[in-house]
Amino acid sequence: MARTKSPTKKATRQHTKQHNARLVLKTIYETGDISRADLARATGLTRATVSNIVAGYLDKGIVAETGYGPSLGGKPPIMLSMVADARQLVCLDLGNEQFTGALVNLRGHFEKQISLPVNGRTAQSALDLVYELVEQLLANVTAPILGIALGSPGLIDADAGLVKQSVNLDWRDVPLQKLLADRFPFPVHIANDSHLAALAEYSYGDDDTRNLVLIKMGQGIGSGIVLNGRIFYGEGFGAGEIGHVSVVDNGDLCSCGNHGCLETVASVRAMLRQANTAADQNPDSLLAALRPSGNPITWDILRQACQQGDAAAQQIITQAGEFLGLAVANLVGILNVNRIVIAGNVAQTGHVFIEAVQSSMARRVLPKLAADTAVQYATTESNLVLLGASALILSQGLGVI
Repeated sequence: MARTKSPTKKATRQHTKQHNARLVLKTIYETGDISRADLARATGLTRATVSNIVAGYLDKGIVAETGYGPSLGGKPPIMLSMVADARQLVCLDLGNEQFTGALVNLRGHFEKQISLPVNGRTAQSALDLVYELVEQLLANVTAPILGIALGSPGLIDADAGLVKQSVNLDWRDVPLQKLLADRFPFPVHIANDSHLAALAEYSYGDDDTRNLVLIKMGQGIGSGIVLNGRIFYGEGFGAGEIGHVSVVDNGDLCSCGNHGCLETVASVRAMLRQANTAADQNPDSLLAALRPSGNPITWDILRQACQQGDAAAQQIITQAGEFLGLAVANLVGILNVNRIVIAGNVAQTGHVFIEAVQSSMARRVLPKLAADTAVQYATTESNLVLLGASALILSQGLGVI
């Protein structure tokens, strides 16, 4: 009787082949120009295995031979490099008053960016805007699409591709991954926008730490947690939802239904509300003078007033920093992560906001923990969620990040 092959062994061999292929491409991605011989030495694979894997990537156009390297006495080696424009990534950020999308190449370069105003759209209307944004991006593609990834505010079950709850968009149990995959013929990945921002800072930032917390400041507040190089989602996918933790007893009503949440006192929306109140109460202040007649104060006006030394503007931003510092203290005390990164327009206030956060945090944790914790602004560019979406596609699709 003929012996049949074990499905388990076949699966194991397939897994090994995929692992080796990703290892080779990751090494090329990280190294730049590299020869086949150096690839074999760096990966520990045989030269024959490396050559076979490289041949496959050459056929797909993902890797190219870029010339000859220096000779060590024999025939000069042929160098290999990833072709940055061989594929494009469709990346979306749904976390602001505009839905923003970008076509990104394999090196994280933005080749096309489009923003569509939300104008208060929620539920199905917001979903239709997502479809429109993807369609506009796809109309501009210049290379095969590797995948689609998006960051959305709220509780996101990334494994199931489900938006469990997004308060601002009025989404609850929306199978967003499936809806997009049914409509567009590409792999689709979804995640919380703050988690993607943390992934971007971890993947592209200046520091090589394995642990960090990134706090994303905007109309709302969220954070992403990276532990040992991996995003920590939490058992209910709500890890980092600090914006909806109450910090003020009997405070203002929050969009989530609770009172006194961090977002009600420290978000950009909250700071602008306070700035308009301050300008109304003191019409002789710089804030009032900078406010256009009949129009509300914008973030640029508040920032400008702060930079010019307006006491009310500086107090508003300082107070927001102090409240955020309370949340940071809890993160430091629970996680003991030594790098806290703050992303968003608050970086434009310079030392005023960050020093308030640091001071507030330091008063609430063990002195040794405070001394060991760096609170700083993000080192990567402003499009953190889009960059994080690109990192997610590169990780899932090619294994290079």
